[in-house]
Amino acid sequence: MAELTETCPDTLTDTLTARELAVLSLIASGHSAQQIATLLRLTPATVENHKRRIYQKFGVSSQSQAVSRAIALGLFDAPRKHGTRAAAWSDPELVVVHARPGAPVGEVTEALLGSGLPFVVTREPDLSEDHWVRWHRGRFIAVLVDPLPTDWQVSVRIHAPVVVVPTSWPQPAMVMDAMRRGANALVWLDDVPEHLCAALTMLTRGYFVMNVAYLDVLDDMGTAGNPIHLPELSPREREILDSIVMGHTVRQTARLLGIAVKTVENTQARLFRKLAARNRPEAMTNAYRLGLIEAARN
Repeated sequence: MAELTETCPDTLTDTLTARELAVLSLIASGHSAQQIATLLRLTPATVENHKRRIYQKFGVSSQSQAVSRAIALGLFDAPRKHGTRAAAWSDPELVVVHARPGAPVGEVTEALLGSGLPFVVTREPDLSEDHWVRWHRGRFIAVLVDPLPTDWQVSVRIHAPVVVVPTSWPQPAMVMDAMRRGANALVWLDDVPEHLCAALTMLTRGYFVMNVAYLDVLDDMGTAGNPIHLPELSPREREILDSIVMGHTVRQTARLLGIAVKTVENTQARLFRKLAARNRPEAMTNAYRLGLIEAARN
């Protein structure tokens, strides 16, 4: 299956099954096989089987290599351009509202109907059977109501900016998780009737939209009132990150850099803290989304 490594992103997205895309997304978010099994309601053995098939299709042999390959193929959100103005684009032709069965969507659909914006509602993150994905040629915006980790595949599938609609007041972990995953706006459900369509309009013009009150919930995490900035990596941490991108193991990294395995592990631990990551795949994903690594390196 080596030829798949040169396949274009859209074709490869079609080649991977929806379940494999979900597993790949969760691997990139730092989840263990057991956690992925719990989230997707699978057995750990089934998760391992999905991982092996992903490795085979990518022509790789590890989680880090799979994430690195996915970045190179454009399967994850591109990094934001820091210090530059986002490019504006025309109003979206279709709003994709995604909410799990039982999640409230009435306020969202009523707001969209009132504004005259065309939209569709989907209840499952697998969009492969939704005919509008294939025939629609315009742009999309995704509105995710109380998204689970696998629900973010909706925005990946349609290459869309994301508005997150939490149905309860956002907690610090939820706000940080949404921002880390690339949310472009957060609109609390109670604010949807008045502010959702305005937020959608702002997004089409390249804005990031968030109520300042949401930043207040980050006080306990020491981030409120401070400017968002890139983590500063030491030269050694940069070398470790580059080695992770190349898919090296800890021992391979130590050998290539001529340092002890313990030194690699200690430096890697500091790198993980700076990138808010739990393991190597998540560190690579977060670094890519922060613009600290480039897909061309892969």
